[in-house]
Amino acid sequence: MNIVIEYIKYRWNAKKRHGIHSPFVYEFSDVCLSLNMPDRIKTKRAKILSNIKKSGETLTITDLGAGSVKMSRKRSVKDILKYSSSKGKWGELLYRLCLHYQPKNILEFGTSLGIGTWHMHEGNPDAKLISIEGCPETNGAMKRLTGPFLNSNVELTCSSFDTYLELATPIKFDLIFVDGHHDGHALLRYMEKLALFSHEETIFVLDDIRWSSSMHKAWSQLKNETDFHVSIDLFRLGILVKRPSQEKEHFTLRL
Repeated sequence: MNIVIEYIKYRWNAKKRHGIHSPFVYEFSDVCLSLNMPDRIKTKRAKILSNIKKSGETLTITDLGAGSVKMSRKRSVKDILKYSSSKGKWGELLYRLCLHYQPKNILEFGTSLGIGTWHMHEGNPDAKLISIEGCPETNGAMKRLTGPFLNSNVELTCSSFDTYLELATPIKFDLIFVDGHHDGHALLRYMEKLALFSHEETIFVLDDIRWSSSMHKAWSQLKNETDFHVSIDLFRLGILVKRPSQEKEHFTLRL
């Protein structure tokens, strides 16, 4: 897959709120994406990122997914932050989603250093947030570096995604963020199993939908499934919602 060509196609098809007829997607574009992050939260984020950048830790990664195209099995936490974290506008998107929709139960697949976890937690500190990380050393580093900035509503679990889905008692999550693994076949398998953990208004956020040809093929299949009436392409991220109350539509939006 040629990522440059994909980006040109995305930019050609992407639109802002003008021309959006779905009330749900119009509100997402016009209200949710316009929310500001207060300075006090930006200051806290800067402290977390500074702590990670100052860390001299090197981790031995147990990678249960498709692996990294840029890093070896031995990785510094600074490099993990650089290449494998939901920061910048993508972290702020997670914050805005949780601030606007106020999900009571959140599930995250792929904690990494917890930057995405922290953004979602700040969006709704009262939410029960369960975050799953497959690598024990990454999980430990996250607890040391980012964990102190989270409250007791956040549950950090070291497990493979499949094991969690097999052993966990199904509860209905309002927002599910799938990051990590980066394999299209695995993504389809997780999404099938996550049906037991979701309801008609659950917001699925899928990271790295253009990581590889298999991921993009899986995203294309999911957005065309009749179960999902709303699909939103943000280039790096894809959003899916069942919402059977509305007509099935697909949107390509600029973030």
